[in-house]
Amino acid sequence: MIDYISGRLMAASSGKAILETGGFGLSIEMPPVENRALQANVGQEVTIYTKMIIKDEEIYLYGFQSAEERKLFNLLLTVSGFGPRLALSLLGIFSVSELYVAVLEENIAQLCRAHGVGRKAAQRLVFELKEKLPKAMSANEVTAGAVALTGVSVADDITEALCALGYSGPEAAAAVSKVIDRNRDVSREELLKLTLKNMASN
Repeated sequence: MIDYISGRLMAASSGKAILETGGFGLSIEMPPVENRALQANVGQEVTIYTKMIIKDEEIYLYGFQSAEERKLFNLLLTVSGFGPRLALSLLGIFSVSELYVAVLEENIAQLCRAHGVGRKAAQRLVFELKEKLPKAMSANEVTAGAVALTGVSVADDITEALCALGYSGPEAAAAVSKVIDRNRDVSREELLKLTLKNMASN
């Protein structure tokens, strides 16, 4: 197993980084948010923690900026129906500690924000990882993210309701955010109605 790779970062685009090491240019798939962070380091020496997966005789290399994030990626792959694409989608939105708290709090609305993660997938993720995560994540990681996601806000509540109606997490979250920005003094029920009306007209 390749634990990590150090080399010169040649490029960092959406979901992918090119790392030159030992005369080879390695294409590494990464969470989109990490590529944006890495763009400032193009041309410099960087270290990327890796996970290699062989599927259908093809070799895929996945990269992360910390060993803890790679550990969480591996845990996500153990969830039924979750492959590398969904795992990267989640890590593109949440830090390790944020995802830890979202799962333990069973915050379905937050988990539905990730592209490709619907309500049923989010529920399965919570069911299969809630017991595993406390054993796998360190106390430092838990403490670092403990304040990030506490409780379910009105926005989360409405997003979860929209996910239940069949809308995708990212679509629902974007619509809710837009409506709340324009209507800050109305009830939850009214916000839901306005969001549904707004989504139906688009």
